[in-house]
Amino acid sequence: MTGKLKNILLFTISLIITALLGFLIYKIIDLLFENFSKINPNIVVAIIAGTVTITGYFITRYFEKKKIIEQQIREQKLPVYEEFIDFLFSIFKQTKNNKQINDKKLEEFFWSMNKKSILWLSDKTLKSYVTWKKLTSSYADVENKTEYDNLIIMTSLENLLKDFREDIGHKNKNIVEGDILSLFINDWGKINTKE
Repeated sequence: MTGKLKNILLFTISLIITALLGFLIYKIIDLLFENFSKINPNIVVAIIAGTVTITGYFITRYFEKKKIIEQQIREQKLPVYEEFIDFLFSIFKQTKNNKQINDKKLEEFFWSMNKKSILWLSDKTLKSYVTWKKLTSSYADVENKTEYDNLIIMTSLENLLKDFREDIGHKNKNIVEGDILSLFINDWGKINTKE
């Protein structure tokens, strides 16, 4: 079940429960007004207070449980993202120092990352990861790579990194295209403006 569908379903169920509680409260109040002279006012106050307390308790528990689950998932995602970033920076460092990238290590890393991505990446982030991985695979097959090819790969990588950040709770509100890439590509502004 997708996240959107799940949220819609939960919202619908919450709406139905709220409507039923509202109807129940309406019926109780209606019954109370019909028999107002016969009912002790203390009982009415106790019923209203009890209803509000019980409803508030269940709503609070729902949101607390949801927050705890989100925090636990976030704690599992963080090491995966850190591992990816560490590996990425090691690749850039090797490239900058004109060192050969070890194909075996690269393959092992992607096998591990693929497994972890299936379990821990959000739908949006997983989609970005798959897109980036497909682009890098096709990029490896290109004989005469152009700056435009590099730009496409790097922009896809930046989108993936933004999704990582969003996944762990950052808003990316003031992050514009090229901000993240400029952290490890010194002349990114020049490269990006050429195209």
